[in-house]
Amino acid sequence: MMQLLVFRERVKNFYQRYDAYLIPVVKFIFAFIAFQTINKEIGYDARLNALPVVLALSLLSAFTPSSIMVLLATLVSVLHVYFISPILSIIVIVIMLILYLLFARFTPKQGYVILAIPILFILKIPYTIPILLGLVATPITMIPTSCGVIVYFLFQIIKTAVTKEINISVEEIVQFYTYIIDSLIENRQMIMTIVVFALIIMVTFFIRKMSFDYAFEISILAGGLTCILGFLISYLVLGRSDQILSMILGTIVSIGIVYIIHFFRLTLDYSGVETAQFEDDVYYYYVKAVPKVTVTVPQVNVKRINTRGREFSEPDIDDVEDIKDLEDALHYNYEDEEDTN
Repeated sequence: MMQLLVFRERVKNFYQRYDAYLIPVVKFIFAFIAFQTINKEIGYDARLNALPVVLALSLLSAFTPSSIMVLLATLVSVLHVYFISPILSIIVIVIMLILYLLFARFTPKQGYVILAIPILFILKIPYTIPILLGLVATPITMIPTSCGVIVYFLFQIIKTAVTKEINISVEEIVQFYTYIIDSLIENRQMIMTIVVFALIIMVTFFIRKMSFDYAFEISILAGGLTCILGFLISYLVLGRSDQILSMILGTIVSIGIVYIIHFFRLTLDYSGVETAQFEDDVYYYYVKAVPKVTVTVPQVNVKRINTRGREFSEPDIDDVEDIKDLEDALHYNYEDEEDTN
């Protein structure tokens, strides 16, 4: 355990020292994965799939706020859909605009959530996001989480809709619009996913706010259990029992990922808990203090003595005193041996 704590401190020190460089690098990697995911899901325009374009967009996202990254991802998605169906792109613009305005108004700093959920859905571990948000954020994050779920299912509907042939007649265009909206609104799996994700965030948040020992760790497990139970019920209702095993495995992996993040973010020493009571003119306070686990990274100093060099630097005072003490000890031992003989 001590080795893990030392490794944690080294990682934190490294991050604090080079955070000005690491943050843009992490944002660049995340943006690159996000744009590549969009190209993989709905990459109909080969020009936007080109690597220089993806690198340029990722580089721009690395040095701008998260809302700009969301806006660029939306623009790329619309252009892909416009390439295959201009009529469908209008619907996508309207839906994306509503989601973006809803997101930008309430949670402008959490744009990564909207992009992360579709990516993690493809990786079969979308449950990481609600458990993590319940651990480190507030219930308001249910808004970007819901938007991310809608974006993912919208991509699935688009992939189905582009296969339909549409004529220019007004009647067929209206029918096509109706099909898209109905497919999104009546998507029971999407609605249940939004509800379960909201429950996970709420359960994790309220448990980790409690004052008992190991509240953070227990909240992670409670969020994972809520996830398993919620999706188990929803899959049984929807008749998708084939997805239960992958859901359970994905939840276990998500719990492990969140616990690793929590380990690097905050580790508490519950053996050193202290309580205090005091009062003022208005309130009487009960305070519980839990110390954080901190370790000192060992420093290794190596001294090299060059005995072959012709030029020597002037020795330090401490080194001279050590040499004199060593000579005195040797001289004392030599005199003792002569007296004995």
